[in-house]
Amino acid sequence: MRSQSYKLKDTEAEYTKLPVVLTVAGSDSSGGAGIEADLKTFSAFGVYGMTCITALTAQNTTGVKTFDRTSQKLVSEILKADIDDMFGYEGAPLKVIKTGMLTREAIEELANLNLELKMIVDPVMISTSGSELLGIEGVKLCMDKLVERAYLLTPNFLEAKTLYKIKVEGGGGGGGGGEEEEEEEEEGEVHVANSDEFKKFVLKLQKLLGCKNLLVKGGHIPFEDEEDNAKGKKVVDILYESEEDVLTTFESRYIESENTHGTGCTLASAIAANVAKDKSLVESVAIAIDYVHRGMRNMSKLGFGNGPLNHTVHPKSNIDDVVKTSEGVEMVHFHNGYTVFDYLKSHPNVKDNWQRYVQHPFVKAVAQKELAFDKFFHYLKQDYHYLIIYAQMHGLLASKATTYQQAHAQATIIGEIVTEIEKHKEKLKAYNVDYDIDEVKPGQACVKYCKYLLNMGQKEDFLGIKIALAPCLHGYAEAGAYGQALRRENPRDSKHSHVFQNWLNDYTSDWYLNSDKEGKAQLDELTAGGISKERMESLVKIFNDVVLLEINFWDEVLQV
Repeated sequence: MRSQSYKLKDTEAEYTKLPVVLTVAGSDSSGGAGIEADLKTFSAFGVYGMTCITALTAQNTTGVKTFDRTSQKLVSEILKADIDDMFGYEGAPLKVIKTGMLTREAIEELANLNLELKMIVDPVMISTSGSELLGIEGVKLCMDKLVERAYLLTPNFLEAKTLYKIKVEGGGGGGGGGEEEEEEEEEGEVHVANSDEFKKFVLKLQKLLGCKNLLVKGGHIPFEDEEDNAKGKKVVDILYESEEDVLTTFESRYIESENTHGTGCTLASAIAANVAKDKSLVESVAIAIDYVHRGMRNMSKLGFGNGPLNHTVHPKSNIDDVVKTSEGVEMVHFHNGYTVFDYLKSHPNVKDNWQRYVQHPFVKAVAQKELAFDKFFHYLKQDYHYLIIYAQMHGLLASKATTYQQAHAQATIIGEIVTEIEKHKEKLKAYNVDYDIDEVKPGQACVKYCKYLLNMGQKEDFLGIKIALAPCLHGYAEAGAYGQALRRENPRDSKHSHVFQNWLNDYTSDWYLNSDKEGKAQLDELTAGGISKERMESLVKIFNDVVLLEINFWDEVLQV
């Protein structure tokens, strides 16, 4: 007998803070819909999922065979256990409750919750295979108890028609209108022949239901593409946000596919995940639709009925990655006198933080030669570790480049980073310090910063990663200029004056200022055609996150 043994490497500690979404839905034994689809979707988007299972089902791709409800007492205990642990205290991670297949018992318990949580209600009535999951009385109960409290309601068109009919026939609210509209409401019938009629229906339905936001999915009623009949049919999904009074349409090509099992559950879960990550509703919906479509297209057929989609496809993270610019989309444009970098650092959410960063007390202490050398030594060690990750990020950027010029530029930058590391080494030769010999341990601020960058490298596109790296490149140029100005005002010397002065000289040197200039030009080139307001806001958040990490980096040095 041959014996072998493997000793596993120690894993690095990576403390990732994940937002949490609680899904209240039925379990799908076939794995394509319900709780199972929700959890797969949450994981794909980097969100932690909790569950409250309303019913256990025996089903497969051909339909639901039977199911058993969870008792109201157990539903109550599950919700209490989940919420007590993840909500109601500072920094609590639970952000969103998403509902799917509900029972009377679950509806009653959800109605008893009085929490400042966004609730996304997917009014599941009929499964893709045609099985009725929630009877009319259950739908009415859901409407009475949950709909008005919902942050977002996500019915498909058939479910929307049912909700409309129940509301109209039940004497629900609604405004006045012409004679034809009143007659239609009395009958409770809905006829939608084109996208304009669809929009009118969504507005009327939201007014009747009173939900805060409404997304009606149009996969059941594809329209002919009036602009290009050769392309076939198109699907229109319509989102109405009542507080902003904005109607947004999402048009996409109709997909001929049997991989439709769980599409509704997956879409609502993808929206919930993105809302939990603080994305706007418009961006959340667009990214979720794209995820579902790619999941449908990138899947071989499973089962004898309507097969599941592929939840393992890697989701996009930005609206500009999944939509074409269309009429009515607010765009941000830049020009020579107003660059994307100007926009970022002067943004209301960033402006004060940027000043705290580039005029940090660390820079002042270096410039005025008041910083204890052991603190500066600690900083150089931390910066050494950071620069290694910074170089790796540019290697990752090269792999995501869309042109060979972009890839070449990243290779050049890596060479410049190596030069910067060598300059760090040169500063300390007089102190017999060799980075190749001494053990360099990163502090918490450095670890947190590097981990954030690596995370951005995995989830962001080329532009997003460039924005994440921009505060370091451009901030050091401004900090260097600030430090040199202070130095001229107070030219006194100290024991280690030449080390401090060399550091300031590096970041005001021609080679560094040229890198600063080229980096800004690259950002302008990447956004030359303008960028959607939605995407720009997400980039502002990334930029501000990194500015705060830079501040934290220098704060830690002063606290050593």
